[in-house]
Amino acid sequence: MSRKRKGLFQRIIYYIFLMFIFSIGYKVYGAWYENYRLSNPLLIDAVSTNYNEEQPLNGILLWDEQLIYSPQDGFLTYPSPRPHFVAKGEILAAIDGYAIRAPYPAYFFPGLDGQEGNWVYAKLWPDFSPFPEIEEAKLIENGTELRRGEPIGKLIPQPQILRCIAYLDTTPSLEQALKSSNASVRIRTEYEGKERKAEVVAVKNSAQKVKVYLRLPFFPPNILRSRFFTASVITDVQKGVMVPDTAVITLKGKNMVFIVEGNTPILREVEGFPADDENFFIEKGVQPGNKLILDADKINTN
Repeated sequence: MSRKRKGLFQRIIYYIFLMFIFSIGYKVYGAWYENYRLSNPLLIDAVSTNYNEEQPLNGILLWDEQLIYSPQDGFLTYPSPRPHFVAKGEILAAIDGYAIRAPYPAYFFPGLDGQEGNWVYAKLWPDFSPFPEIEEAKLIENGTELRRGEPIGKLIPQPQILRCIAYLDTTPSLEQALKSSNASVRIRTEYEGKERKAEVVAVKNSAQKVKVYLRLPFFPPNILRSRFFTASVITDVQKGVMVPDTAVITLKGKNMVFIVEGNTPILREVEGFPADDENFFIEKGVQPGNKLILDADKINTN
């Protein structure tokens, strides 16, 4: 073998040996570090926090209404062509000068959407079918020629409570909010911009969705243009602590954490739920200031 080839062979052997040494060293260090980490687990402090949850609500509205019909043939005239409140005896419209008056206090809506008489709780609540698609109500124009018995609009008696049926995503926070016998959720609409409490009248559950029947805390006349309703639902604020989900383990169906007292880790059951993909909200079992082991699954529980 020539000197040149012999030198190349020796360098190859040297580099192989060097890589072998590095590999052994890396494994030894890894074993030491893992042992050190298990002997000295990372700790976190439980910090007090408030938790609430927000999700979109897309539902349908329900109200009591009565169609008002033309008493004769003629041309229609409205004092106001917009949805508005009318007192008992106030003029709703006129047909060739003949006044049609409100029989009771109500909102008068001078238009129709074709669902009058069909849009009722008994048809819309029982199952989990998608809501039927309908268009917004169309206002009847001043000067329209009507036959006797044709509708001129509808009355929505006042006062009355505006109701809503909606589907929401099932979440631990929402489930807890709906458990109470006098359950309520907070809603926020874009046009109001503030949170209002809506009473929960009935609840129907499925695997991923919950169907709710709500009493809304408002009823402006302009909402009558559409039977569909959008808002945001905010569950009540809950007080507790938020921790990384790695600090919580499940044993025999129970959520557990390791609380460190002195130098001793103590396994303790907690109540709470996943807040998101990385954090767990604890309601009971941990106090602010408690020290918890960050990687609870690395601790031997036997």
